[in-house]
Amino acid sequence: MKNRLLSAVVFVLLFSLGLEGQSFVFGPKLGPSIGFQRWNNFDQDALLAYHAALFIESYSEEGNGTLYAQLGYYTRGSAIRVTDILQGRNFSSSFKFNNLGLTLGAKQMIQSSSSFKPYYHFGLRLEYTLSTNLDQYENFNSVFYPTNEFVRKLNYGVSLGGGFQKNLSEFIGAALEVTVSPDLSKQYEQPALSNVIIPGQGTQTRNIQARDIRNLSFEISLVLRLLRKVEYY
Repeated sequence: MKNRLLSAVVFVLLFSLGLEGQSFVFGPKLGPSIGFQRWNNFDQDALLAYHAALFIESYSEEGNGTLYAQLGYYTRGSAIRVTDILQGRNFSSSFKFNNLGLTLGAKQMIQSSSSFKPYYHFGLRLEYTLSTNLDQYENFNSVFYPTNEFVRKLNYGVSLGGGFQKNLSEFIGAALEVTVSPDLSKQYEQPALSNVIIPGQGTQTRNIQARDIRNLSFEISLVLRLLRKVEYY
């Protein structure tokens, strides 16, 4: 995994050096996210979160395919929501994994006569988990909730989606983008545990089955596109 991370960093450096002396597009992306997780074939509820990223993209006046690199902050995870109508009580828990992600990919415009130009994109993604909120559950029924001990720091996946972009002026543009980001690796991997003491139950113990968790996120991004144009005379 460390070799993958090193390779990705080298690729970004080569990509940036390749744009030196050439026109390119760059800018921020920001918007809401909806996170899902499956815990041992059990689907959790959706987690409403957000993401923010900076991207750099090669420039093509002819509207051909372009390459892009993107560095972003993403909150992955899921939630549990329980409503007891008879007792008049609501219970909810959220499980957040705050990740720094690097995406390298390609983008292709779709021919259209509209000023809103459609496109689709695909990228490979590498993420590092900066922090979680799992520590708040470690002293409360930690038998049933994930713990930081089994969180995988490095993960990888793909990102694919599309959107519409529009030029606001020669050097400024905007886009609305939708992206689906499934992880191919496991964000959380816990082996089976035996004779675990149940909090608040004295010396009573139970066995815990192995637990695997993968992330799946849907992202909606508002994009500001800034063109650095290089002209040769």
